[in-house]
Amino acid sequence: MDTSKALDQFDRMLTRAGFDTDRPDPLVAWRVFKESATIPFDCADDNLLFQCGVYKFTGQELFHFDFTRQFTHEEEGEYAGMEQLHCTTYYEPTTELRRIETNLWSQNCASLDDFFQRVERLAEFQLPLRAYSPLRAEIDQEDV
Repeated sequence: MDTSKALDQFDRMLTRAGFDTDRPDPLVAWRVFKESATIPFDCADDNLLFQCGVYKFTGQELFHFDFTRQFTHEEEGEYAGMEQLHCTTYYEPTTELRRIETNLWSQNCASLDDFFQRVERLAEFQLPLRAYSPLRAEIDQEDV
């Protein structure tokens, strides 16, 4: 499947799972993200990323809880561009959330299952889910 269809595919899967960006359940997003990671796309490289921390990317300082799928494209063996599909859940940046920041790439793991298990064991993954209510979520895809 062409990567230009990744956002629509992921959005449909989220909708079927009952995910609502205005009242997001990050565990539903994570479950769908894991499921969507098995769908093959036409690209030279396909990596997953979990990252979180307090950033001002939106113009407002918020805690970002982000699942990313990164597609790298090549033409005739040469780098030709990159796209990232993001599912970001935002939280109010409490004192506790300001102290955590991490990222983990699937390319640094033995397998997708290893990546998923390692993410789920991270305190930075568990804390927001256990102790905080999200404000909203955004789903987007961009060239990087």
